Formats: sequence, C-alpha cells, structure tokens
Amino acid sequence: MIMYNIACQYCIHLRARIGHLLPEGLEIDRAIGLFHVHGHKDQCFFRYSPSFIPKSGKVAGEILESLWSILNHIAPSTRTATLGHRAEILDDHTSDSNRKKGLGMGK
Repeated sequence: MIMYNIACQYCIHLRARIGHLLPEGLEIDRAIGLFHVHGHKDQCFFRYSPSFIPKSGKVAGEILESLWSILNHIAPSTRTATLGHRAEILDDHTSDSNRKKGLGMGK
C-alpha cells in the first residue's frame, strides 16, 4: 500500500515511471491519510480513504508529521553538527519518543 498525501495524483503514472522495478503482477493499493483526505474532492474520500480499503485498518497515515513537531525543538542544535552526528541526534530523539509511547501504552 502506498499512503501519500497526494496518492490520487502521484500513482496515475507510477507504473510508467517505476514499473520495470516492480515484480510482475504486483497490486498496489493507494490511500490518502485521514488527515489529508478530507481536504480532497469527495470522490477521493470514498476511493482513497483507508477506512474503506480492506485490510488497511484504522490508520491516520500521518505519524511522521506528528513527530516533526517534536523534532522542531531540537533541530536548531543539529545545524552545526556533521551529517553523521546529526543523524545520531535525530535517531536518539525519535527512539526516546518511541520509548515514551511504549511506556504510555498501558495508560
């Protein structure tokens, strides 16, 4: 499944662009995250909302965007870091965020 804010447009020519890289007979479901799908046409909602796609479950599809707001607080401190150190800093903070979510699941 490809879940993207503009999956309705992005996937139109997807096979023409990368079809030679995909396994033959592969079926690709397309979806637009629940946060963005409501801003599209009504046709997009009924066709691309994960709520109506079998086996997609209830997924917002926007988890990365919610993490960015947390990372915005530490981003200024990474500006002068080397590329490797910047990756380590961001990895540490996202791992900490995941740990806190895991600890809070029982609440």
